[in-house]
Amino acid sequence: MQLKSVIQGDQHGASGDKDTFKLVETVFRDYDIRGIAFTEINQEFALRLGKSLGQLTLERDEDSIYVGRDGRLSSDKLTTSLCEGLLSSGCNVIDLGLTSTPILNFAIYHHGRSGCGVMVTASHNPGAYNGFKMVMQKVVVSSDEIQELKGMMKANLFTPLTKGFFSSLDIMPQYLNYVIDNTEITHKFNLVIDGGNAVAGDIAARLFEQAGCHVERLFCDVDGDFPNHDPNPSNEKNLATLIERVKLNKADLGIALDGDGDRLVIISGAGKIVWPDRLMMIFAQAILPQNPGSIVVFDVKSSMRLKEFIIQNSGVPLLSKTGHSHIRQALIDSNAILGGEFSGHIFFNDRWNGFDDGLYAAARLLEVLCNSDTDKVISIDCILSKFDNSCFTPEILVPIPETEKFELMEKLTNYCNFGDAQITTLDGLRVERSQSWGLIRASNTTPNLTLRFEANNNMELKCIKAHFQNKLKPFIKKIEDYI
Repeated sequence: MQLKSVIQGDQHGASGDKDTFKLVETVFRDYDIRGIAFTEINQEFALRLGKSLGQLTLERDEDSIYVGRDGRLSSDKLTTSLCEGLLSSGCNVIDLGLTSTPILNFAIYHHGRSGCGVMVTASHNPGAYNGFKMVMQKVVVSSDEIQELKGMMKANLFTPLTKGFFSSLDIMPQYLNYVIDNTEITHKFNLVIDGGNAVAGDIAARLFEQAGCHVERLFCDVDGDFPNHDPNPSNEKNLATLIERVKLNKADLGIALDGDGDRLVIISGAGKIVWPDRLMMIFAQAILPQNPGSIVVFDVKSSMRLKEFIIQNSGVPLLSKTGHSHIRQALIDSNAILGGEFSGHIFFNDRWNGFDDGLYAAARLLEVLCNSDTDKVISIDCILSKFDNSCFTPEILVPIPETEKFELMEKLTNYCNFGDAQITTLDGLRVERSQSWGLIRASNTTPNLTLRFEANNNMELKCIKAHFQNKLKPFIKKIEDYI
């Protein structure tokens, strides 16, 4: 980002000009802002958001805000305009530069200059997207606060104030040292890290090399075109090269990260995908024996085995809506010791600060795999082999226009009859039967409906999928092509 541009500013939306700016309503999501860069979210949008966010920051009795950006091609220009808006509101900007969302959160908790931050990122979305993740007073902004920001941006009534101060901060070395000091990795693991050409790949490689591991870097150079695959580890297709490389190198683990580093998916030494709900079982098994009776939060997309496992290990399961802000808020409200969702956000609240960090979660996994009694590494495949198996699908995405997905979900909730099954409408429709469950919900981040199914065996899995297909046919065309 050009410091000169930030300090001097542009004349976006100068007073007296006719306001031709049009706000796209659908970019204001449940817990962040996300849309197509330079069309739905352009530089004027970022400028107005900066002014609004700066005003909100000052109203929260904070005089400064941390700003970070990911490696997308649009992030540099949007960040420049965002900072212009923030500074014009009188708010000071502490620029972290090209960084990850967890490092932004780390700065908020450990640098101590402000409890507020904004990350320019669209996380796992394709390269054409961009957006903003925001934190106010160490808490992810609420849906109400996002709507408040939208109202301020629409009104565009901002009183010019004395500009805030702009400063830069390189906190990455402190972050890397803190993660290493907070975990005990006693073995030199052989790792393959797939950064998806996003910002977190190089940071992760540095972290684990500093921890003494051998690291093969796969797509760890930042390229906002994402030439190899989208930075979305929840999509099985995006894991194919990583799986091949883990097998070829006989690596201990593969680590796949998302676009801003707060999510991960693990590949075992045998080349198997370790989905995050299974990873949560590993962490629950490690943490709960020393903390019996503690709450573990998980989302509606997670395995039925996870709930059972938490209870078996003397924990208290707590179901949450999907979404990093919902999990984090549930963690705060319940004082839970651990939280996670199927997409790969993992939250530690035992000796960490309760925010999601894919790199820290990977470090905690390596700690679990280090057997201090025998000095031998425990294979993650060995741990998983002792868990109860089930048959399940990954996330199934059904495309639907952004403007229609929530209305359709309301129809499904009101009119679909699933008989005597247990129905949960906390987030979409989760239908639970004695040996299976299915879920359909509206994605908060993409124009899709999300479905997932799990059962004790293949026959029951086919049965629950067929049951859903039958119920959804009147509402969703060609649903049989997806389920």
